[in-house]
Amino acid sequence: MKEFKQGAAAPEGGALYQKKTQVRMWRQDDEFRCESREGTLVGQPGDYLVEDGHGGFYPVSAEFHEENYEEVPDAPPA
Repeated sequence: MKEFKQGAAAPEGGALYQKKTQVRMWRQDDEFRCESREGTLVGQPGDYLVEDGHGGFYPVSAEFHEENYEEVPDAPPA
């Protein structure tokens, strides 16, 4: 079985992909936990609660949010 570890060299080749889905996000003021396919995950104050396109929830750090997401203008309210 192949193993891939963080910081190790990536396999050669491959292609760049971008997600096509939109998600709903809510910034949280308090510590929170949510159930996901990976089990119970914990978010910290300032993190975002994300609802994916399949009704699942997971936390995203504020830093990751700022680097990787942008708000969709004129989106209908949740």
